[in-house]
Amino acid sequence: MIRIRLLYLYKAVFLLGLLLSLFMGGCDTGQKAEQSDQPKNPAEVHFSDSLKAEYAEGFRITYHNNHKLLEILKPFQDQVDTLRYSLVPRDIADEVKIENTTEVPIPIRSLLATSTTHIGLAEMLDATDIITGMVGADYVYNEAIKRRLEQKEMVSLPKGELNKEKVLSMDPDLLMVSGGQSSQFDNIRILMDSDIDVVVNSEWLETTPLGKAEWVKVLAALLNKEKSANKKFNAVVKEYKRLKSKVREKKDKPLVINNMPYKGAWFVSGGESFIAQFLKDAGADYPWYNSEETGGLRMDFEVIYEIGLGADIWINPGAAKSKEDILAKDSRFKDFKAFQTGEIYNNNKRVSASGGNDFWESGAVHPERVLADLIKIFHPQQLPDHQLYYYQKIE
Repeated sequence: MIRIRLLYLYKAVFLLGLLLSLFMGGCDTGQKAEQSDQPKNPAEVHFSDSLKAEYAEGFRITYHNNHKLLEILKPFQDQVDTLRYSLVPRDIADEVKIENTTEVPIPIRSLLATSTTHIGLAEMLDATDIITGMVGADYVYNEAIKRRLEQKEMVSLPKGELNKEKVLSMDPDLLMVSGGQSSQFDNIRILMDSDIDVVVNSEWLETTPLGKAEWVKVLAALLNKEKSANKKFNAVVKEYKRLKSKVREKKDKPLVINNMPYKGAWFVSGGESFIAQFLKDAGADYPWYNSEETGGLRMDFEVIYEIGLGADIWINPGAAKSKEDILAKDSRFKDFKAFQTGEIYNNNKRVSASGGNDFWESGAVHPERVLADLIKIFHPQQLPDHQLYYYQKIE
């Protein structure tokens, strides 16, 4: 009898253990199932919009599972080494480390701009409010920026070497600098060592108007405004191409010269420069299309003088606002055909009292406006209703 009772007891204990085991196993299975729903990599994100460079040659943007890779392919005039930036969403910036890159948390919330072209980029994206500091504020044209500067809502820094102590006290999310000589980068390395993120903007090295304007996409990537940048830039491209097509087959191309001599030398735009591309797209004849220079081409005064005697149109004569200003530089200019016919135009119609020229500000991202002006000047019958926007006739 005792053995029978012990046998029942053992069976009961065994069944109880089995039930407990099954119960605990069920709990573990539920827990594992719950854990499997969690992302394997907590730093993974999804970028809903993307963009790429189609006309600009100076940058490339690619998208990855937890960052955007921004590459500045030619950051400086004297250096072609690529600068690589990992643009990481701000909420996971501490978890993501991309080797051989400078990490920039995005979206940026404040920007210290060092060129008025940076204002043009921000304005196109309806994001001028992110600019909290401006270098060379006297050359600003944008009214909203000027008002904020006057009301001390923005920090104004003088043109020239950056006041590093001032920049550090501002602590901006990003300092955007224009690529010039690589030695300039060495001057701001102390800021980088103090955790100030610095991005080089080399739009000025682009050789086409659309290439320059496309740098709006770099700021868009930093602001997560890809969708807006694509829409607005595509509209610019469409209008630029429409205008260009109006004069593509033109045979009667006016001969054009540009600029003004300085200290005995006359620098004209090289044949591979963005200005020469503007002239070509606007249907002009230009003496230096065959030059391979991407910037300025130094010429002797006498060479330009001979061409100027027969040139139909003269554009961008320095800071001149009148014929008197031109003759004050050199009385021989009265011999130019364009001077005698009154066909002289300058891109200084939109200039602030302090000298800020909107041609170099909003014009950087609106080449279609510049092209419309030039077509109106060279072939007025093609755009009879267009009113000059950046240019004005020198009276």
